[in-house]
Amino acid sequence: MRRIAGQPADLADVDPLRAMVAELDLASGDLRIVSGGPGDPRALVLVRRGRRVVDLVEVVGAHDLPARLPGTSVADTPERGWRSGSGAALSASIVICTVGSNPLLSAAVRAALAQEHDDFEVLVVDNAPGRGGTRRLLEGIEDPRVRIVEEPLPGLSHARNRGVLHARGQVIAFTDDDAVTDAGWLPEMLDVLASDPGGEVGGVTGIALPAELRHRSQRFFESRGGFPKDLRPLVWSLGHVSPRISAFGERGEGGPLHPLTTARVGAGVSMTFRREVLELVGPFDPALGAGTPTLGGEDMDIFARVLRAGRAIVHTPDAVLFHSHRPTLGELHRQIHGNGTGSAALLVKTLLEDPRRGVDVLARLPAVLRRAAPGSERVRGRDADVPTSLSVTELTGLLTGPLLYLRSRLAARGAGEGS
Repeated sequence: MRRIAGQPADLADVDPLRAMVAELDLASGDLRIVSGGPGDPRALVLVRRGRRVVDLVEVVGAHDLPARLPGTSVADTPERGWRSGSGAALSASIVICTVGSNPLLSAAVRAALAQEHDDFEVLVVDNAPGRGGTRRLLEGIEDPRVRIVEEPLPGLSHARNRGVLHARGQVIAFTDDDAVTDAGWLPEMLDVLASDPGGEVGGVTGIALPAELRHRSQRFFESRGGFPKDLRPLVWSLGHVSPRISAFGERGEGGPLHPLTTARVGAGVSMTFRREVLELVGPFDPALGAGTPTLGGEDMDIFARVLRAGRAIVHTPDAVLFHSHRPTLGELHRQIHGNGTGSAALLVKTLLEDPRRGVDVLARLPAVLRRAAPGSERVRGRDADVPTSLSVTELTGLLTGPLLYLRSRLAARGAGEGS
């Protein structure tokens, strides 16, 4: 993301409760407001030309945006290495897992149904069927493409595995019950997979932008990095990729623990896989993810397994969705804690499966400690008022994650569901 030249670099003095999120289409000149309004003192604008993402711009002042944003010519519109429209013949299943308590579920399902693709279904996995909340929230949505399936065993991995089991599509896409997908979200990811008939690419990830920036906690989450949303197409792979796939984007470069952890590859809110690849690498680990003691990590684990299976994962910035970040600081602390516990749990799982990797982990610790050191960019965030307590919370999660994973693993095996 870049800031407009001449605008203050430090936006900490701007009221974070008033920020507009918008999309500007350079082809038509249309400005679509996602949240907030022109009276807000700042704005986050996704600049596109049709479905191609050109830029993500942050400005002070949300008034008269089209006139204030820099001009972009047709020549500046980024080219892609895959064929636009090539995924039209693929069938797909969109899986949304929920416990039926999020009032945003209806909007998430309606957005999924609005995908500009002919052959797809929407599977809503009810992970708390006894409550009846999911069916109540979806009352009024009468569409034959929607199916509700039940998974009584708690945990996001159990729910995702149930969705895979019931999915009919050649491609299985995952998003969350608090995310609104763009109409081109699914077709953009399908185009990547269809442009690789040899199956070298096993999965695709997109970008998740904030649906609103009305609360301090939402700004803090974005300031600390938010979800991965690189505006460049990236190719993630552990080995050689063919010239065809190399043309899809730059090689992705992970953090100090990559590929043991894969946080930069993408996020579970926006990921798509070939069905056969999910069958190859096995189910989501029921000892990881929301609804388990580890609280997270199941998406990073599936990315790591796809990469270790010799398949590439492509990130496309053109697969866009808007995610409703936690509106309170308490909820954000719980999310950040889960980021820490999930990452640590994944490391422990990796070491249990291959103890020889312990030497590799020890060799990477200095880089990890530098990244987590007080005053580092990762800790302080982009804005000066990001509370240091968030980093303490994440560190606490990292320290407690190993024990939580062992506890969760024993519980999953006790239920006969060990990975």
